[in-house]
Amino acid sequence: MRRILVFLVLTAFLCVSAGFSAYAGEKAFPVVTGVNWLNATHAERLSFVMGLTTMIELEKEVQGQAPPADQRSLIPQWVQGLSRFTLEEIVAALDDVYRTHPDFKSRPVVDVLWREVAFPSGGK
Repeated sequence: MRRILVFLVLTAFLCVSAGFSAYAGEKAFPVVTGVNWLNATHAERLSFVMGLTTMIELEKEVQGQAPPADQRSLIPQWVQGLSRFTLEEIVAALDDVYRTHPDFKSRPVVDVLWREVAFPSGGK
């Protein structure tokens, strides 16, 4: 049941962020880059962040207090890195990074969010 719920939420997330879709090389998995971010409206940017944080929260709930030892997960780090922000602050932080680093526009938004917003000093 949890797998079905994860699948449904992921599907909804991908539909909401359809305006952001870009494809990385030959892979069919959509990768949202700074180009997509810069061409999006504020509402689309906020929707992307809401979808991403919803996926993190859903995965956190599915994993529970003690995820299996053989299951590696970035969820605790995402929670740690983003918990100090509101959704609007995450959007503003990403906007600021792309404004001050136009050379980042080809990088995936999740990479920029991780390295420049959640953990700007490179720590975890």
